[in-house]
Amino acid sequence: MNRKLLDPFEPEYPEAVEACLDDEYAVKCAFSHNGSFLATARSDGQCFIWDMDTLNIMRRLQHGDAALCGVSWSRSSRYILTYDDVGACALWDLSSGRIRARASFESAVVCARIHPRNSLVFIVCLAREAPCIVTAGAADSDPPMVERLRIAADDVDPASKAAASTCCCFGKKGVYAFFGTSRGLVLALDVASRSVVCSTKLSASAVNTIACNPRGSDIVTNSTDRILRVCHVCLPVSASASASNRTSHVQTEAKVEPSITVVAKIQDIVNRVHWAQAVFSSSGDYIVSGIQHKAEHNIYIWDKLSGSLVKMLTGPNELLEDCAVHPLRPIYVSVSTFGIIYLWTRIPQQNWNAFAPGFRELEENIDYVEPEDEFDRSIQTRDGTITDYAEERFQRDIRAGGASIDPSDFDADVDITDNDPLFSDSESEEEEFLLPVSVENDEGALPPTALPESMSVDAHHLESGTVIVEER
Repeated sequence: MNRKLLDPFEPEYPEAVEACLDDEYAVKCAFSHNGSFLATARSDGQCFIWDMDTLNIMRRLQHGDAALCGVSWSRSSRYILTYDDVGACALWDLSSGRIRARASFESAVVCARIHPRNSLVFIVCLAREAPCIVTAGAADSDPPMVERLRIAADDVDPASKAAASTCCCFGKKGVYAFFGTSRGLVLALDVASRSVVCSTKLSASAVNTIACNPRGSDIVTNSTDRILRVCHVCLPVSASASASNRTSHVQTEAKVEPSITVVAKIQDIVNRVHWAQAVFSSSGDYIVSGIQHKAEHNIYIWDKLSGSLVKMLTGPNELLEDCAVHPLRPIYVSVSTFGIIYLWTRIPQQNWNAFAPGFRELEENIDYVEPEDEFDRSIQTRDGTITDYAEERFQRDIRAGGASIDPSDFDADVDITDNDPLFSDSESEEEEFLLPVSVENDEGALPPTALPESMSVDAHHLESGTVIVEER
């Protein structure tokens, strides 16, 4: 599919369920940064990584025996973070399939996110402890460095022994981190200086989830009072960035007064339902959330500015646990209580006539007579001269039209690739990570060294990948 041929006015939300994936124990899900993989956190302590092209399982990561609470991807899709309800966090390196860093805490992990620009740094929100920033060691054997964060006067409530922070997320470039507290506060933390820049009071209810849009200018929160709040974030450049960039533009932005302002509130006034998750769409113009109400599996889509309902996706009669949005395409994923993963999408309509003026749509098939030299680039005649038929045809057409010849029109270079700025949000884009193929042996299959003595294996065919077994 060519993204440049898609209709720019086509809605970016799906319409119906296209496929179902049976994961059985899935409770949470998350897309990678480029949308090529889908990770599911399971209640049996495993993490499955699905390929979105083939819809097959690419990796099975065994975190432990405790139930996983969620997953988080790195920007390059090489690292993935898994955390459970007993206080263990594991940072996996998918290139080797091993754990890059592991951190253990005395209380359950309620939320954890990887830094968008440094894959070896992640923040952790704990149930009964203050949040912290974890940095992986220089080597796999080195222990990670854990640094506690102080985001409130009382990080832990003395009466309930509950932590003040309940959820967290990073900004677009990782300069700031946003925290939601049990007292209804949203705070912005400067990651470099470890200081709180600004905060705002949303309500007296705890903030369950928080997410940042792709542009980094807005955040959406989901509170226990069953109201979704869209907040506009106005933050200056961090102190470290201001010291290294002494331009007038940066100095002007550094004088901006930091603030977090609520611009819209979304709720179901009639049913007063609880929301399972609240995230932004791929463009950041819509709010997507699933409901946790009885046996309904519905996903609601609202306009970010007006707060009006745009679309409601109705699924099967299964309670919704979690939902995720594809970062580039109109694909949503939802997880039910039965462990079934539903893929919501729409069939894109490619309008070739609008983007290619020379393209002509045919209402019915026509017979085309192919010229004998149509695909001949050059040929050598009897007298030794080499004739370029493509150039001759081009010059003949130009002479017929009376225009000048541009050699670049008939010399096409198909080896050049360019990045589409519409789907690139950074000047220093990391190299795309390709997940290595892992082949799993069948349990009943015997390795070549374990064949009975009455059989032999041809070594030449074994190296080429084909095993021929011969009876002696």
